[in-house]
Amino acid sequence: MLLLTSTSDVVRVVTSAAGAVDVHASYVDNASGTFTPGRTNTASIVTATTTTVVAAPGASTQRNVKHIAVSNEHASVANTITVEHFDGTTAESLWKGTLNTGER
Repeated sequence: MLLLTSTSDVVRVVTSAAGAVDVHASYVDNASGTFTPGRTNTASIVTATTTTVVAAPGASTQRNVKHIAVSNEHASVANTITVEHFDGTTAESLWKGTLNTGER
């Protein structure tokens, strides 16, 4: 479980190489006791870059990230992936590893 509790909190994926990395995230928003499920399928990340994969919740809302799946879909390029929480000022690494072709 990962909580995004301010309008600045996001989850980002950092890729190290040009390739094709797909990301899926599932979450539940809590707005004053009203729970709303949500999910995001990030378009294929094809450059070495930092990409927001779970957006910040709205005001007075907490976002509970339940699942993140990262998949290297490129046929020949390995990619070092970092999943990080960013609060608008500080980035904290949550997971880092190399995904070879076809790995998730």
